[in-house]
Amino acid sequence: MSADLTAAPQPALRPALRPLLAMLLAIAIGALGWSALARLTREFSVHSALAALAAIPPRHILGALGFTAASYALLTFYDLLAQRLIGVRVPFATTLRASFTSYAISHTLGFGALTGGSARLRIYGPAGVPPAQVARIVVIAGVAFWLGMATAASVAMLAMRTPLTVAGLLIDPLAAHIAGAAVLATAFAVALIGHLRPALLAPLSRLVQVPRAETVLALVLVSSVELGCASAALYILLPFHEWHFARFMLAYALGITAGLITHVPGGVGVFEAVLLTTVPEAGNAAIAALLAYRAIYYLLPFSLAVLFNAAIEGPAQARRLGKFGHTLVAPGRRIALAISPPLFGAMSFAGGLVLLLSGALPAEHERLRDLVSLLPLPFIETSHLAASLVGTGLLLVAPSLAARLHSGMRAARTLFFLGAMFSLAKGLDYEEATVMLAMAALLQLAAPAFYRGRTGAFSTHNVGWLAAAAVAVGVTLASGTVFYNADHFRSDLWWHFALYGDAPRYLRASFGAGVLFTAFAVREWMTRPRASGGIAALPAEVAARAIAAAPRSDAALAFTGDKRFLVSPQQDCFIMYRPQGRFWVVMGDPVGPRARWPDLVWELRRVADLSNAMLCFYQASEAMLPLLVELGLATMKYGEEALVDTTAFSLQGARMKGLRNSRARALREGLSLKIVPMADVPRWLPMLRPISQEWLIAQKTQEKGFSLGRFEAAYLTRFDMAVVMRGSEPLAFANIWRSGAGQEMSVDLMRQASHSPPGTMDFLFAELIAHARDQGFAQFNMGLAPLSGVPGGRLAPFWARMARALYHLGGQVYNFAGLRFYKQKFAPTWRSRYIACPQGPAGFFAVGAIIRLVSGTRTQ
Repeated sequence: MSADLTAAPQPALRPALRPLLAMLLAIAIGALGWSALARLTREFSVHSALAALAAIPPRHILGALGFTAASYALLTFYDLLAQRLIGVRVPFATTLRASFTSYAISHTLGFGALTGGSARLRIYGPAGVPPAQVARIVVIAGVAFWLGMATAASVAMLAMRTPLTVAGLLIDPLAAHIAGAAVLATAFAVALIGHLRPALLAPLSRLVQVPRAETVLALVLVSSVELGCASAALYILLPFHEWHFARFMLAYALGITAGLITHVPGGVGVFEAVLLTTVPEAGNAAIAALLAYRAIYYLLPFSLAVLFNAAIEGPAQARRLGKFGHTLVAPGRRIALAISPPLFGAMSFAGGLVLLLSGALPAEHERLRDLVSLLPLPFIETSHLAASLVGTGLLLVAPSLAARLHSGMRAARTLFFLGAMFSLAKGLDYEEATVMLAMAALLQLAAPAFYRGRTGAFSTHNVGWLAAAAVAVGVTLASGTVFYNADHFRSDLWWHFALYGDAPRYLRASFGAGVLFTAFAVREWMTRPRASGGIAALPAEVAARAIAAAPRSDAALAFTGDKRFLVSPQQDCFIMYRPQGRFWVVMGDPVGPRARWPDLVWELRRVADLSNAMLCFYQASEAMLPLLVELGLATMKYGEEALVDTTAFSLQGARMKGLRNSRARALREGLSLKIVPMADVPRWLPMLRPISQEWLIAQKTQEKGFSLGRFEAAYLTRFDMAVVMRGSEPLAFANIWRSGAGQEMSVDLMRQASHSPPGTMDFLFAELIAHARDQGFAQFNMGLAPLSGVPGGRLAPFWARMARALYHLGGQVYNFAGLRFYKQKFAPTWRSRYIACPQGPAGFFAVGAIIRLVSGTRTQ
C-alpha cells in the first residue's frame, strides 16, 4: 500500500474551487469519522480491548506479518518499473532500501510526497540519480498506487454479494457492480486509446514517458496485488471471517482513501473510524485488531527502516562529523523541520477541537468528586470556561504555525501549557493534559522551523483556516445541544453553578468560545495584513548608478513615490515592488546590470518569505523568464509593447498615409511641439494641470499609480516635458522617459484638452519619434497593449483563452483591440511582457492584488 502521491497539473479553472471543495470534503469525512468513533467507543473498555488483543491467535499474527512482508516487497516493484520507464539504472540493493525506507516513513508519518520523496532523494542521490528523476519516480509510484486502488476497489465491487454500510452510507451490491464495471471500462478504454491512438496521450509525456500497454498492465497487477496483501494483513486479524473478502476489500479501500483526503498523518483515526463502522458488531475485538495492524504494518516497518538506515549511515556520518554527534541526525532533522509547520498546525487545530469537545460533553463525575476535595468549585467552573477559550485559541493560532511564524510558535506553546493546566483543573483530564504537554515539548524541539519574524500570531488572514475553525466551533455547539437536549434549556441555567452542572458549564463555555471566535473574525475582516522589507526611499546615488546601466526607460517608475526598493550589495542595482496584502508585486525587471538580477531576486524572495509574503511580478520581460521559472511561479503572457525603430521610421509610403495626413492637418491647425526642459517644468505645471483634470473627468477615471505616473510635481519635475502648442496655448502634454543607457525613449503621462484638433496625439507621437532619432535613441517605446498577442484556440491554456475573449469582447470596459490597432499605425515591432504569480489558488488572489494595485487601490 502506497500513499506517495504527487498531484498532476489541473486545469486553470479548478484551483479557485479545489481548496473549498477539498476542505468541505475533509470536514464531512472528519465529521462522519468523529460521530462514528463517538458512537462506537462509548462501550469501549481498555481491559476488554487488551484481552481481545491477547486473544488473537499466534498464527494470525504470523499471517499478518507475512502479508505485510509481501506488501512491502511488492512496493519495490513500483520503483523498479518507474526506473525502467524513465531509463534509470540503480543497483537492486539501493532500490530495495529506498523503496522500503520511503514507504515505511510515509505510511507512518503521512505527507507521502514530502517524507517518502525526501527519503528517496537521500538514498538515490548518492547513487547518481538526479533530483528531477527522483521526482518522476515519486510521481509514477503515486500513479501506480491510485491505479491499484481503483482496480482493486472495482474488482471488489464486482465481487460484492451483500450490502455494505460505511459511516451510515449503504452500498448496494447492484450499484457497486455498476460502479466497478464503469471504472474498469474507463481504465480499459484509456489503455486501448494509448495502444491504438498514442498521439491522444501525448500531453502526458510532459510529465512522464507514456508507458506501453504491458507496462501499464504490470503496474495495475502489482499495485492491485500489493493492496490485496495490505488489506489481508488486517483481514486475518479480525475476530470473524463470515465476510466475503471482496466486501472487506472495498471497506479497506474506502478507509485508506478517507485517510488520504483528510491529510491526517497515516490516516490515524479516520481509517479506523471507517473500518469500525463496517464491523460495529465486533466491538473491542475489532479495535484490538486495528491496534495490532497499526503495530505490524506501520510501526514495525518504520522502526526497522530507522534502525536499518542508522546502521548503514551511522558509522560514515560519525567519521565525517567527529565528536559532534548531534549532526548525525541532520537528514532526519531537516525532514522533521520541513514537515513540522503543517504538522503542528494540524495538531494545534486538533488539540483545540479536543478541548472544545471536552468542554461540551459531560465530565467524569468520579473524577469531579476527587477534584472538589482539592480545588474550590469556583476555580473548577473558571477552569472549564478557560479550557474552552484556550481550545478556541488553538484553532485560531493553527494557521500561523503552518505559516512558520515564530510568534505563532510561542503562542501555541503557551496555549498548550495552559490547556494542560486547565484540563486538570476542570475535571482531572490527565489524558488531555499529557497530550497537551507532549505537544508543547515537541513544539519546543521544532522551534527552529518557525523562523519568520513577523509579529501577530493570530493574524494570518487565512480564510480557509478561519472557515475550518468556524465549522469546528459549530460542531462543538451542535454536539452539546444534541447531547443535553436544547429543549430543556432554561435562562436560569446560565447562572447555575454545581459540581455536576455539566449543561450550565457547556452553555457558558460555548458562549465564551463563540464570542472569542466572532471577535477574531471581525478583527480579521476589518484589518489588512502588512508586509515589510526593503527601503521606502531609493538613495539618489543608487538610482543614478542603476539607471545609467538600464536599457529600458520604464526604470523611471522608481520615482512615482509608491514603491519600496531592495538594493544590491554593490549599490548599483535595485528592484522595485509594492506590498499589496500578503503579496509583494514587483514592477518590471530589476534595474541595473543583468548580472546582479539573480542574486537580487532571490534575496527579495528570502525577505518576502521572512515576512510571510508571496512574490508576483507585473510586466516582466522575456529576460526574466528563467528566473521566474526558478522561483516556481506560474507565468502568463500579459500583453505586448510596441517598439518603433527610430532609424527606420518614416512617414513616406502608402502604409503611413494616415499618419502623414494627421501631421499635415495638425500643422495647418498651427500645432507645434515644444520640449520643455526639466528645469522649466515647475513653471509649466499650473498651465497643464487644467488639461489633466479635464482629461480625467472626460475619461471618468482617476490617477492610477504603480505602473503609471501621476500628475504630481514631485514626480513630473524629474523629466523633460513634451507639450503640443497652438500658438501660446498648450493643448496636450506628455513627460519624457529616457533610458540611462541611451537606447530607448518613451512617454508616461499623456493628457490632452477636449478641444484639441483630431490627430493631436498622432502629431505628438510622430514628432517625439523624430526627436528621439535626433537625440540618438535607437528605439521609441509606444507602451503596452494589454492582452495583445495572447494565444487563443482550443488547445491554449484556460487563462489564455479567457484573456483572448476579454481582448475581443472587453470594449465596454477597456478597448484592448483598439489600443493595439492605434499603435500599429506606427509600424512597431512587438515585444512580450508577462505576469508571474504563485502556483495554485494563491495565484488567483495574486492577480486580484495586481488589478487592485494598478487600478489605484493601494494598501500597505
